[in-house]
Amino acid sequence: MLITCQTLATVTQSVNDAEGFDNLSTSLAEHDQPRISVRDRLRVWEQENQASAHRLLDDLPFNERLGNFLTRPQTVRTFTDEHDTRQAKNDLYDGDVLSDLRGQTSALLAGDLVETRFGGSRLPVLAICLGRHHGLQYFYLNTGEVLAYQSLVALFTVTNYVDPAVLQPIVDLIPSEPFTRPRNVLHHVRTANALRTAADLQGRLTKFYAEAVHFYQSSLKYMDGASEHVADPNKRTYLSLEELADRMLPTFLREGSTFSSHVLYAVHLALQRHGWGFRPLNAKWHRRNYIYEVQPGSDIALLQLVESRVRRLVDGAYLRDNPGQSASLLKQNDLGRFILRARAIVTANRRNRPWTPHGMIGPSSQMAEDLPQWEESDLKYIRFMELWACRRVIPQASQIDSLGSSILRLTQLYSESDWVAHWTAFTFLQEIGWIPPWDIPARYEYRFPDTEISRGGSLSRPSVDVEASMRPDIAAGARRDWGETKIFCVDSDQTADVDDGFSIEATDVAGEHWIHIHIADPASVIDPASPLASYIESMPSSLYLAGYPEKMLPPELEQKFSLNPGKPVLTFSAKVNEGGEVLGYNVEPGTVHNVVHMTKREVTSILPGLQSLESGGDAAFSVGKDPGPRPPVKKITTADELTAEDRDDLLLLDRLGEALKDRRAAKGQLPTLQSRLPSPEVSFRPISAKEHATDPNASMVWNGDPFIKLSHSNYSQADRLVERMMHTAGEVAAKWCQSRDIPAPYSTQPEALRNAGELKRLREEVVDPLTAAGKPLPPALLQQLFGLIGTSELSARPAPFYSVGLDAYTKASSPLRRYTDLIVHWQIHAALVHERASGTAPAVVASTTDAGEHVDAASSALPWSHDSLSRLLPALQARQRQIREVDNRDGPTQWIFQALLRAWKFGEAPLPERFAFVVDAVLPFGIRGRLRDFYGIGAVVPLARLDVGTKLAETNVGDVLTVEIRDMNTYTTELEVEPVGREVKAETEGAAGA
Repeated sequence: MLITCQTLATVTQSVNDAEGFDNLSTSLAEHDQPRISVRDRLRVWEQENQASAHRLLDDLPFNERLGNFLTRPQTVRTFTDEHDTRQAKNDLYDGDVLSDLRGQTSALLAGDLVETRFGGSRLPVLAICLGRHHGLQYFYLNTGEVLAYQSLVALFTVTNYVDPAVLQPIVDLIPSEPFTRPRNVLHHVRTANALRTAADLQGRLTKFYAEAVHFYQSSLKYMDGASEHVADPNKRTYLSLEELADRMLPTFLREGSTFSSHVLYAVHLALQRHGWGFRPLNAKWHRRNYIYEVQPGSDIALLQLVESRVRRLVDGAYLRDNPGQSASLLKQNDLGRFILRARAIVTANRRNRPWTPHGMIGPSSQMAEDLPQWEESDLKYIRFMELWACRRVIPQASQIDSLGSSILRLTQLYSESDWVAHWTAFTFLQEIGWIPPWDIPARYEYRFPDTEISRGGSLSRPSVDVEASMRPDIAAGARRDWGETKIFCVDSDQTADVDDGFSIEATDVAGEHWIHIHIADPASVIDPASPLASYIESMPSSLYLAGYPEKMLPPELEQKFSLNPGKPVLTFSAKVNEGGEVLGYNVEPGTVHNVVHMTKREVTSILPGLQSLESGGDAAFSVGKDPGPRPPVKKITTADELTAEDRDDLLLLDRLGEALKDRRAAKGQLPTLQSRLPSPEVSFRPISAKEHATDPNASMVWNGDPFIKLSHSNYSQADRLVERMMHTAGEVAAKWCQSRDIPAPYSTQPEALRNAGELKRLREEVVDPLTAAGKPLPPALLQQLFGLIGTSELSARPAPFYSVGLDAYTKASSPLRRYTDLIVHWQIHAALVHERASGTAPAVVASTTDAGEHVDAASSALPWSHDSLSRLLPALQARQRQIREVDNRDGPTQWIFQALLRAWKFGEAPLPERFAFVVDAVLPFGIRGRLRDFYGIGAVVPLARLDVGTKLAETNVGDVLTVEIRDMNTYTTELEVEPVGREVKAETEGAAGA
């Protein structure tokens, strides 16, 4: 980010220019002003030394992916500074409101102790939660302040550290009415009780930190060598904080069966100080799971080697005026020789693909012929660049950034770039032909055990013996034959993994029907204790990142169980009346025969309230060569091919689904939240790749660029029908397991229960009237709503799930795509075996099963007890959240920015010269908002882009500004715009939420 500087720039420019001083002396003599003031002297000098204004780098960039840890103090951020750049963008909602609902601190209760760090700083800040007030969490921090946060990343938590009653004197200071910019509550406070309470809390925090530091210092022989004792030599591992403590510390330091909280915090501090060897799997969700990624010993050794090589090269560079051009310097070690070789390769590559400072290189003009090969020593530095730029294995405040930047600067290839940062290294890897020119960093956010990201794009996973993991059909002889019952499977004509369908059956009572949801049944033949089950557990969901899909199950197994005639199913049935009441439920295995595959478009044409599936608002936008549609992967039945009875069945299912929805809505089910941003369609079919015939480590070249298409699709009646059927399957599965005390991955939202009163008021007064009127919910309102609902947590025991208005819910409709659904099926099958053998439910067996072992389901025991499943769920949830963030947010956003860059920079698609910018937040360092007429993508107006004299106070949330694009970065997904006019004020702006 840049700031404009005029007078200072010209003063600095010629400060050592003797000629400039001579000119100044001459001019002063001419003006005959012997006692001229310093200010006038400078004005005269400036007039006679005219120079264009220069823009200097800001030492506090808008983009938080770069931090300033040299000249900026590592202070605590206030509420108004606390806008996470990634979360502040309009999140992509995939229509599944059951996923996490954005609220890192929403689960904290008054009295909880937390540790956080601001802006990537290594300085820990301890705080005690004071509870939720006016939709914000208030904290007493060890800086002596009481501050409010919407979303605070907590890296360590001790629950119930302080009795909430002790906090009351400070809580009483919190204003009774909400206000826009909450500040330090203790500022200028002289209330004796409050100050005594603050002193008490300060003492507790100081004592806790001192105890942890004392333990750390007295246990250095265990702490400092953590990576040597814990890290695997060659592969990344994933361990919880407790597991790391077990491996690092001797057992005699335990207090009973666990370590005390200050000991665990000491281990946490040791891991944070190590920097290179350990990193939270996901900082956003780290508080709940405490899962660390442990870097392999080989990578740690590599970082240390590169550090020594760079230091040696930099020491030699100090003795030369132009070290980048000194061949003698660069030839002294293998790092210098790598720089020379890379410089030549990049220079040649730029004849085919132009470099840009925007996070990726440009489109190709022709296929390069040469495939440069690398020396064995070069591969170390390429691997270093991968760790720095792609995998981001190091914290923000690390010398690794300076090491990588030094290497890139010595290549003398990026002098035109304002920043030589990790995204510059990403383009460097593209330019040397190591990763594709269109690669996106989101791919590298997938972090699974024994999994690597290949250069071509797909995941590299170890093989697994599928046949050895199979068992005889556990439901053999007990399957219901569904005969000619018509099963409707509604999905895309490109969907090969069809795992759900539904049918309707009349009962003897008028107005009552059985809704049957038929789910693919791989759990019946996959042993839950097999190598294949462990393989699936490590990547517990299929990946749907555009351009890079990956299936959870091996392809041959997926096709074996994808719904088609003659396939086994596990059917979840609900007996429903016209009022949406569930009068009965059942789960049974079966075999389906009459399976009908239909697209959503065909089903929508039958249902009432017709909605077009074409994009609304923005027209489709694309760059690249359109490869055309692919042929369907299965036979599709059209609406015209259905009988009148089939159409009546679909209409009846839709009517009953609507009644079920109304019943759930009365208990809080959220309205459908459509994506603000488009879901990109990406095709690599126009691309040809060339690689070396014998050297897999040689550079590669790619001719052509991806076809990227952006468009909005309305949420159709078919989507609603499918969603309601799947919710019904989850409701039946939860009821069935709950009635038998069977542990399962239940979805819960405990914060919604605690905030029930506030939620009810917000829904009745604001949210529901807006949705009833068909108006979108503004981002600030969504943030408030999600903060009250809290995050979705997996629990081995059932609890109400607010988002779908159910007292118990577990996902069970996608066992081909989600491991947790497979767990539900495995548990149900084991229980059914037990019931068929004994005629009793297995509740007692479930509670007495050895918590540490999987038990053969044929022995009438459940594969998981409550304890064993409870231990498994945190790691599963961490991986699932990681997948959702890549597939639904980071990946799509990066593809959108790539398409925009190719249109803006290279003219591959028409763009308006100016855009309507809707203001979402006015911050001390600029304005954040979105482009209303380009899919609502997030953009920022830094202070440097505002006209001189512009006051931030004159801009309000909801204002619409006319802007032009000035800069963008596809890696960080930051779009910088400059206002060129004001279109309308907030009071009259009717499309702010569009």
